Amino acid sequence: MATISSFRKNLWPRHCLPSARELVRSIVASSTTPLSTKDIYNLALKQKATQLVSDASAPQHNVPKKEHPTVVRGMTRQPSTRPPHPEHPVRSLQYLKRVVLPELMSSKKVEKFCAKRTLSQAEIDHRLQTVTKAARKEQAVLLAAPRNTWLWRMATPPPPPKPLPASTLSKSELLGLPRLTAADVGVGEDWGHLNKRRQRARKEKVERDLKWMWTLQAAKREAAREALQLSAPAS
Repeated sequence: MATISSFRKNLWPRHCLPSARELVRSIVASSTTPLSTKDIYNLALKQKATQLVSDASAPQHNVPKKEHPTVVRGMTRQPSTRPPHPEHPVRSLQYLKRVVLPELMSSKKVEKFCAKRTLSQAEIDHRLQTVTKAARKEQAVLLAAPRNTWLWRMATPPPPPKPLPASTLSKSELLGLPRLTAADVGVGEDWGHLNKRRQRARKEKVERDLKWMWTLQAAKREAAREALQLSAPAS
């Protein structure tokens, strides 16, 4: 008799359950060291049911009933595959990897990064179980070396905004007026080519012009300030 796979492939919630989100977030937050995806999964499974957050405000986490093979028009329909822990908010490693952790990362709660990590002896022994005896010694040396591993940690908060640098604009420029200096009226120019009488006359003229320029600029700044105060909205 021919068999067909189950048509009910999407029985399990595809969204991130609030209880799963909060559980995983608390595990990462309480850890003093970064965790791998498998570490988070194993720690989540150890949590007691009484410690889990209620999902009352979200779509219900209805655990689908266990299916059995059924015969439809002479063909056997196989039941859909159940996750390893259907009653647990983090029902499978794939659900954690593809739904919960990406949800936390998109909301900037956790971050993923690559780091060098050395496997523990228990992890090495577990991986050597699938290796032939002849290759076990060589493989043990390779497994003992540090390797690139993706780990999870709480997201680093953004740095505080840097204080704005002090303005280099003059008082006149801040009010929209052109920047004027003493050099604009001739201060500092070389008058060595003039005779003494003309040098004295030029100096007197420059002093008058400089005084007039400062007086005029002060009047313009005052007028600009008054204009800004008049245009500002009343508080």
